[in-house]
Amino acid sequence: MGPRRPPRVATVMGKLDDLMERTWQSHVFGDSYPTAVGRRALSERMRAVHACFLERFRPIVQGALPDLDPEHVERVVRQIGPKATAFCAAIAIEIEEVERLAEVSIVFGLLFLFDGLMDDGDLAMAVATHRFIEVHAPRLRLPASNDAKRLASAVLRSELDAARAPRPDPALVAARARPLAEVARLLHRLSSPEDAGALIESPVAGFLSHGSAMRQLSQRYLEREEGAFWDDHADEFVAHAIGSIQTAGTIAVVYSLYRSARPELPTTGQVLASPAVRRVCERFADAASRIFDDVGDQDVDRRSGPRGRFGLNLFNHPNRRLVEATLRFVGVDDEDVIAATLRDLAADDSAGDGRIVERFVDVVRGGVASLPAECWRDAGVFLMLLKRIIESGYVNTLGDAALAE
Repeated sequence: MGPRRPPRVATVMGKLDDLMERTWQSHVFGDSYPTAVGRRALSERMRAVHACFLERFRPIVQGALPDLDPEHVERVVRQIGPKATAFCAAIAIEIEEVERLAEVSIVFGLLFLFDGLMDDGDLAMAVATHRFIEVHAPRLRLPASNDAKRLASAVLRSELDAARAPRPDPALVAARARPLAEVARLLHRLSSPEDAGALIESPVAGFLSHGSAMRQLSQRYLEREEGAFWDDHADEFVAHAIGSIQTAGTIAVVYSLYRSARPELPTTGQVLASPAVRRVCERFADAASRIFDDVGDQDVDRRSGPRGRFGLNLFNHPNRRLVEATLRFVGVDDEDVIAATLRDLAADDSAGDGRIVERFVDVVRGGVASLPAECWRDAGVFLMLLKRIIESGYVNTLGDAALAE
């Protein structure tokens, strides 16, 4: 193996700065950040976080992917790095500890890695994830469209049972399992004992098992007539697509940094005991972030091939049942809004996409504005992070390809 090429420092740093600036523009709320953000100091801290992230993330990925050549592994590391570190550094601007910011970035970077591997049909990753959820989140149930719930481990089991490929090499499964164990270790290290178990359930197990359900539905779509598929599965798909965002759990991981500095802050469980806060996270924020993701990834999701499998995406399917289910999820059943959204989807252009995005910006703004004053009094830090995570989600309208190095 020859020497590794030096990183394209200017390109990477420019990407990080661009992601930070786009998040700080605060398009959704306008006041998600202090008016006087010390951009230079934060930019320097972000560079330090990114360097620490790469140093620690690279050996984890190398150990997880022994079947891939070193250049491929390095490319994966550098694709994930800017998005994971900018996401964390742009949200937790009050936190100065580079090491802890890097650890949170590693958690999110590994989730991006797991999701990408399973989207690529990596059966060893799916087996390792199933076993992880059986051990760490055995009672986690996923909400479905008809109020029935399925065990998250059963969702992964269904994907494995449906796989036509032979079972993977146990050594490869063990390699994929090591970074899952590292996520659990990091979450226990970052959070208080009363929060650690909840963080493994959400975002980790929730994100991965909802993603499994979405892949299974995408495969079923390819095997069915389109109209009949949406008649039977629109509500189910919307529940899993929006549920996979895991806003509450994502906030909770970053919030753990603030609770470490200020132990008097309420636990994540206490914050999410508020039905109003939970509803804003799991309905309005998750739905808006799903729209932001899908508009950016619609071209990638149209294709299947060696880099992944076909994935369902609202922007590629102007179907009335799907649109109704998506809008109903956030409490919108106005016929004019449904018709306008269908027209915007059918237009298949950036103007129509933009109108849909702004429709959901209005939805999440309204949801946050509806929170009673006592929620802000009791959970102000958590809700501040909620607004910033939504701002970061809005940047996803660029698409994953643009966000990677």
